[in-house]
Parts: sequence; C-alpha cells; structure tokens
Amino acid sequence: MHFDLLTPAKAGQLILDNASLLPTEEIRLEDSLGRVLREDLHADRAFPPFDRVTMDGIAFRATDFSHSPLILQGLHPAGAPDPGPLKPGHCWQIMTGATLPADCDTVVPYEEIELTETSARITEDFETGQCIHRQGSDAAADTLLLKSGTHITPGHLGMMASIGAAQLSATRLPIIRILTTGDELIPVVETPLPHQLRQSNGCTLLAAVQRWGPAKASWTHLPDDFKATRDGIAAALEEADLVILSGGISKGKKDFVRPAIEELRSEPIFHGVAQRPGKPLGFWPGIAALPGNPNSTLTTFHRYLVPLLNKMTGAPAQSTMNLRLSEPLKRHPKLTMLLPVKLNSQGEALILSPQNSGDFITPLEATGYLEIPPGSDSATHGAYIPQC
Repeated sequence: MHFDLLTPAKAGQLILDNASLLPTEEIRLEDSLGRVLREDLHADRAFPPFDRVTMDGIAFRATDFSHSPLILQGLHPAGAPDPGPLKPGHCWQIMTGATLPADCDTVVPYEEIELTETSARITEDFETGQCIHRQGSDAAADTLLLKSGTHITPGHLGMMASIGAAQLSATRLPIIRILTTGDELIPVVETPLPHQLRQSNGCTLLAAVQRWGPAKASWTHLPDDFKATRDGIAAALEEADLVILSGGISKGKKDFVRPAIEELRSEPIFHGVAQRPGKPLGFWPGIAALPGNPNSTLTTFHRYLVPLLNKMTGAPAQSTMNLRLSEPLKRHPKLTMLLPVKLNSQGEALILSPQNSGDFITPLEATGYLEIPPGSDSATHGAYIPQC
C-alpha cells in the first residue's frame, strides 16, 4: 500500500498518539537515579526543621552585646539538643548545622571575632539575626516537593532521602529490543573484506538508549533474510515494550522489515517522512523502524524515539528552542532538514554538514540537531533538538 510522506510534526504526533504509559513498580531510594517518579512527594516536616546555624562562630543575644568581650559558656555542636539557658553577657561557641539555642538570636562567624580560652571579642559590625537559616523558610510541612513525572537527579535523590522516602513508586523500566540488519555488516572484532563494514548502529543505539535513561535494553543483529527477519522481530515482540529496528526499511530487494512486520501485525501507521535524513522511517505500535545509515539512525532516534520513551515512562516532554543559525542556510524545497549542530560562543547553531546520511564522522562534535522546514528562501533560525 502506498503511503504519502508525512511532515515530521505529523509523524511525531502519530508516534505519541500510539504510546502507552508503562505501569509502576516500587523501588528503593538508592536505585532511583534516572528513574521517573510516579507519586507526589511532600515535606514530612518544615525545612529546615529548626533555626539552623550557617557559620562556625559564636551565638548570643544581641541585647547582651556592649562592645565588651562575651564570656564563653561552652560548645554547642551540630546534632546536639538545646544547651539550655545562656547566662547574661555569655555566648556559645557554635558549629555550622547546629540548632540555634532558644534564647539566642545572632551568630557571628569566627572570622569576625578574636577568641581566647575564656572569651570572644567581636571585631566587625553585625546584624541581629544574621547567619541563621530560619525554620520553615525553605518549605512548610506537607509542601509538595517533587511531582509525579519527575526525572530523578542526584539532587532529587538527596531531597527524597531528607524526607524519609526509602521506597518510591516509579515507572517500570522499559524493555527495549534493538534489531539491526544488513549482510554487509560484521562484528567489530573482525577484519572487514573490501565489500564489508563493521557493525556500528547496534552499539550506537544501545548507548543512545542508555544515555537517555535506565532501561532493560539489548541488541541482536539479523541477516537479510525474510524468515530470519520475521522470526527475530516476533521473538522481540514477545517481551519488549518497544522494538527498534535499524535498516531494511527502504525499497531494496533485500529490505524485509516492512513485509515481515506486516505478516506479524498489520500495515504501518506510517512509512515515510518528508525529511532528510530519515525519509524511510516507519512506525507501528511498539515498533520503530529506523533507516540504516548511521546519521539517519541516530538523528531519527533523537527526533522521534526520545519523545516516545519520555511518554512511555511519564517523563517530562523534551524541550526545544528556536536558535539562530550562525549563517543563513538555503532550505530544501520539499524536505525538512534535520542537521547536526553545535553551539558557537554567541549561542548560535553552527551546522556540521554531513556529506550524506552515512557520514557519522562529521557530526561527532554535535550537541543536538536543528530542524529546518522546507521552503524557497534561506533559513535564519531552526528548532533545536538536544541530544540526550
């Protein structure tokens, strides 16, 4: 069946429309980095939970200060309970992180005092209430701290530890099976004959998935044979949430991906996008068939599959921004261009023009891609899609 070429926007929307949110599972706090939180988390008490001292120094009542040295009453370290009443004209030596004693209102750091064995003389002007992180100034008890859908970072993990969230509800890890095709491809450890190439797309896609986030991902290479292609896809579909194919999706005599999937499932939701690179991109629910040229494979992964994985896991949608090109670029009259770029010192997009979709050397310095729609004029801006 013939399929008209879709715009990238339409293709991307159809992919998201056919994505299902994965179920949740309970995980330990220490296993949560990179996972997607699926519950709202609230402060279990005020933050900070007490008036917290922010500098090593002395704590005292400002009304006791009369330009004479204050007498040292003792040491109040972090982690100690309130030390009790402070005598008039006295001060506590106090540590960062300690509770502010109940009858003190000011802290002066050691750098601004002259200390003896028995007294402390303040040498700089101070303000009443300084060097104190007030109770509840960051968040009141029961404040919403992390929303469901948060992609957990090290900072988030520390926050969750501080509220005692030892067990969390998170999206189950997606199961991803990567299938590469091509009889011309051989294992990396082998020496290619003149007509052969070392396999690169499989390890590239596997690394791209791992860079995106935690997943149960694996990679298998299939020969250019209809039965082997069909059986390999069938086996992957039995266990995977998403099957990613690379190659075999164009119109060549040995491109068996589409007929193999159609025998297993049905016709694609779409096959063909008006873009360069990546024109032969095809999609079925749970199956993404990417073109086999290295630049096409990685470009279409970031443009289409990163948003898909984000939706499957409940992660925030990928943000894009409109960037100025370092130099105007003539548009393609019919195809959207997806070009690898890096940012120059002015924050402009500098295009790293590959020679063709098989050129994966020129774009190595890229930090993302610029999407430039077709037209008859020259483009000065484009939508920037960062690499994950």
